[in-house]
Amino acid sequence: MSESAELTPVERKILRALQQDGRLSNAELARQVSLSPSACWNHTRKLFDSGVITGVRAHVDPKAVQRETAVLVGVVLDRSTPESFQAFEAAARALPPVLECYLVAGDVDYFIKLRVKDIAAFNRLHSERLIALPGVRQVRTFFVLNEVKTEGLLPI
Repeated sequence: MSESAELTPVERKILRALQQDGRLSNAELARQVSLSPSACWNHTRKLFDSGVITGVRAHVDPKAVQRETAVLVGVVLDRSTPESFQAFEAAARALPPVLECYLVAGDVDYFIKLRVKDIAAFNRLHSERLIALPGVRQVRTFFVLNEVKTEGLLPI
């Protein structure tokens, strides 16, 4: 079940509730979506088993773990070949500060979102790791001044 059109109204309610609070007990979730606990469990299990829900995570306050500096990085590769994309993507996945990495169309090949302690930590990461990633020709850095919306909830 990968298409949202296949979701039932009850499954949509479950997804909305779990996006708001992934720690809801099955009993509380069932109450919120007006189902019996066993029916709610069956629907929720189906959402997990079919891959609609891909995981449950804690949202951690970046300041609490000394990662309060958010940085967006545009990366231009020296070649646009499947092999160069593959090598870059594998290296980006293996870099712990990288939170997200997107292949994009436009003036850059990739946008990376990462978090570091401060500008000095980014400077070290940039000089020691980012510019050494496979195929990197150019790195364009954008320091986030204000995180306007970060909840990342899908409109369901």
